[in-house]
Amino acid sequence: MKDFITTQDWSKEDLDSLLELTKDMKQNPKKYQNKLSDKSLCMFFYNPSTRTRNSTQVAAYQLGMLSVLNGIKDSWMGYQSESIKDTSIVLSNYYNAIGIRIFPNAVNWKYKEANRIVREFAKWSKVPIINFEDDQFHPLQALTDIYTIKEKKKQTENKKITISWAYHPKPLPLSVPNSTLLITTRYGMDVTLAHPKGFELDNEIIAQAQKNSQEFGGALNFSNDIRESYENADVIYVKSWGARSAYGDARKEKSLRMPYRDNWMIKSEYLDNTNKNSIFMHCLPIRRNLVADDETVDGSHSIVYDQAENRLYTIKALLYNLLND
Repeated sequence: MKDFITTQDWSKEDLDSLLELTKDMKQNPKKYQNKLSDKSLCMFFYNPSTRTRNSTQVAAYQLGMLSVLNGIKDSWMGYQSESIKDTSIVLSNYYNAIGIRIFPNAVNWKYKEANRIVREFAKWSKVPIINFEDDQFHPLQALTDIYTIKEKKKQTENKKITISWAYHPKPLPLSVPNSTLLITTRYGMDVTLAHPKGFELDNEIIAQAQKNSQEFGGALNFSNDIRESYENADVIYVKSWGARSAYGDARKEKSLRMPYRDNWMIKSEYLDNTNKNSIFMHCLPIRRNLVADDETVDGSHSIVYDQAENRLYTIKALLYNLLND
């Protein structure tokens, strides 16, 4: 359990404990102040980041940790000029934990290659590896998502969540929808995965999500009708992702997504079909009036800023969980 590469690798009981720790840290921040003052964190960002980078650095500071940021220009990439083995072993002699963000474009859109690199780092590292997002998973976002849903809805069982595709001007990774699908099915939610035809997620992820639903008492349904899929939803989670059939081929992928530019740009009127007290979620950043209109992002259903704030508390809890002796 020393690594955090996907929430699916952790037991439900350990995730529950992590969520309880998150809640306590949010309510009692001074209780944990400088509790990791002798610890250090190496952060590799092979791709840009706003919430992940900033929330992690602030969390580390509040815990008293040293955090060192390595961008693309500051490192040997760890998998090109220098072997992953050498990089991982050496850095794990310096630091108490290593975090890595690496997107599909950093590995020429070879699906699962970024996740393989993160896992190879974990193979050789003597300290915990934290996945800051790869081409398959974004576990920190998923942890925040389920924490936020529990915070707002008090329970997850028997709550309907619609994980909705939305139009975006360029293809995006599958990591967030994959991870949100996996964790919500583990928490007994009735999940509807909504997207146009041709934008199905990874079959392996779908199969695992179906197993999760069977084990934890939820349901998993699919819809190609955006209005229908929003009906009676307690949670609307919107995220764009690219078509698997055109993975790495931006021109072909664009031809597949363009027909859905109007109907799958999320409009506030779509939320009229949801439950009265439903919440609208998005991991941010969001292209306003392309992914969703202003009325949706700023409307009464939206909790996107609360969701983003919780990124601070979940990474803080994870660091403490992994490194508190």
